[in-house]
Amino acid sequence: MLNIKLNELKKMLLDEAAFVEKMVLISLNAIQGGYECNLESVLQLEDKVNMLELEIERFCTNLIALYQPEAKDLRTILMTYKINNDLERLADQAVNIAESANAILGEPIGDYLPQIIYMKKKAIQMLHKSISAFIDHNIDLAKQVCMEDNVVDDLNRTMHTTLVELMKDNPNHIDGYLHILRIAKNLERVADLSTNIAENTIFLTSGQVVKHHLDERDSSPEKDIND
Repeated sequence: MLNIKLNELKKMLLDEAAFVEKMVLISLNAIQGGYECNLESVLQLEDKVNMLELEIERFCTNLIALYQPEAKDLRTILMTYKINNDLERLADQAVNIAESANAILGEPIGDYLPQIIYMKKKAIQMLHKSISAFIDHNIDLAKQVCMEDNVVDDLNRTMHTTLVELMKDNPNHIDGYLHILRIAKNLERVADLSTNIAENTIFLTSGQVVKHHLDERDSSPEKDIND
């Protein structure tokens, strides 16, 4: 019976992730197509994510109370609870992107469009992979997500440096540049939260803690305190 309930829980998590992905795509497709983002649709999807978040929280709590799960079943429920929180935060990032997408409508962003679209592609791929890795207990896929996070981080840093210099030289376009920075930063957060999900998956499946690179510290030889 518990296995059936866990499958129901995973299905809810997949639905929540699908809503978040759709929110991001609505916003970024509008930027790519040069038309106004349907903010109302994004906000309606956010409401669905918020309701699912509460439902998943209650579901997790009830499973623990009714079945008193142990070992891997318990870890699955606890990790689902954490991932649920991450997905709700991802929905917030998507709303920010949607707001900025409309703010830069008509702005000359041609030079940054390829980078933004590439960041979108990578961030969505990471979200897909992280959820799939969790559902399938796929450590290799989860580790792949963790490695891909550096790509999005590097691109965000490059755009930040470039846009700060442009703000100094073109103060009349500061508002537009700030919104481009906001979009890039929120896409980086999508990648970061997807990485959180992947790290939790690795812990769930293998017991290995990779967050904060603790696995590297644990596996490295001890240093003499006098060194």
